[in-house]
Amino acid sequence: MVTALLAYRTAVVQHRLQEQSRRRSRQEVAEDLFRRYREPLLWSAYALQSRLFNVMTTNFLPRQLGDGDSPEQRYARDHTVYTIAEYLGWVEIVRREQRFLDIGAVPLTRELLALLNRITGILAHNRPGPFQLYRGGQRAVGELMQEYADEPTGPTRGVLGYAAFCERLDTDPRFAAWFARLRADVDFVDADDEQGSARVIELQAALIDLVQLLDPKGDRVPADMRLKLAGLGEGGPTPAA
Repeated sequence: MVTALLAYRTAVVQHRLQEQSRRRSRQEVAEDLFRRYREPLLWSAYALQSRLFNVMTTNFLPRQLGDGDSPEQRYARDHTVYTIAEYLGWVEIVRREQRFLDIGAVPLTRELLALLNRITGILAHNRPGPFQLYRGGQRAVGELMQEYADEPTGPTRGVLGYAAFCERLDTDPRFAAWFARLRADVDFVDADDEQGSARVIELQAALIDLVQLLDPKGDRVPADMRLKLAGLGEGGPTPAA
């Protein structure tokens, strides 16, 4: 009887230790995923929100697009689209990495994935206005933006740089076709169109929330560079909470 009781207690202790080990392992995997992709995801989110902020608060697009077929026009159009595509590229990498990992119960990544899903929903919503892209289209753009590099530890995934992106637009019609609608949408961004700009304003605010999640102490992006577009026309943009 005593032997059986000791065996039972030993089994219980071993089970608890195994569960603790699994939880630690899951936490470590989540933290590793967060560390590896925090920087590129942070800077791609910041670049996109910055472009959206400037588009809505300055005369950037009308000024650049009004110059005809100039390098400035190309930059205004294609770099705006690139900031969207770059962000989607990093999001797709994160999604593929986490798909095979049991990290949904880890708060660190659960909050990140929830925010990424929120941004996905903003882009996918079929409200009027530019830069609407359904979920499948977002995944496709993210997939197209990926590139692979050989590292000492093995192949690693990254995202096309702006120069490579422009070259693909010029030389690969099938690649360019995926971005045709977004490139055309640049012409229809209008800060004075309250209904049409709702997606842009909501997207920019969600991206600021993502920046805050990835850089909570402001070590990389200071507070005065985290303004939200909320309140345009009613006292101007407001700092992120």
